[in-house]
Amino acid sequence: MKCPFCGFENLQGIDECEHCGEDLTAFDGAKPKDKLEKSLLKDPIEALHFERGESVAPETSVREVAEILARTNRCVLVVEAEALVGIVTERDLLFKVMGSKQDLDRTTAKEIMTPQPESLAPSDKLAFALNKMAIGGYRHIPLVRDGRPIGAISVRDILGYLADMFPNAVASASDPVVPEMSALRPQSPANR
Repeated sequence: MKCPFCGFENLQGIDECEHCGEDLTAFDGAKPKDKLEKSLLKDPIEALHFERGESVAPETSVREVAEILARTNRCVLVVEAEALVGIVTERDLLFKVMGSKQDLDRTTAKEIMTPQPESLAPSDKLAFALNKMAIGGYRHIPLVRDGRPIGAISVRDILGYLADMFPNAVASASDPVVPEMSALRPQSPANR
């Protein structure tokens, strides 16, 4: 059985991929039912046309990292000797810096980063990325090629890709064909 996450060819009936360790029990003999499932299981991450992103050295000040985050609205990769050593996201700033008495010019990226983040290759499948994000509670995953960081993807990137691929699948709340969509949207106090 071919692993839908990494593409490794496993023995039929095996419970866990021998290459990536993902649980295969739900996929044993499963075939994609529609274009969306096929896209998630077959399309590689590199189909997203991800951005290179920003990277900094571990000694970079938190102030500089915050400025990059504000300017790019992306995560920041922390790189040392051309290797990924960490990642800094808006969450790191919020939970590790805001409200503390840390000096933003003296505190470094190394002190607030998430060290040794999981990463993926651009050839890994979208389903593998979504699975890792869901299980790990991540919104960003760094991408590495030949041991070197080349960028990162976010949940927003994947959702944007799928929305572009299936523009007719996104219905508005006022669409009478899909009335239950309005029940899923949060209501403002004025509409309650």
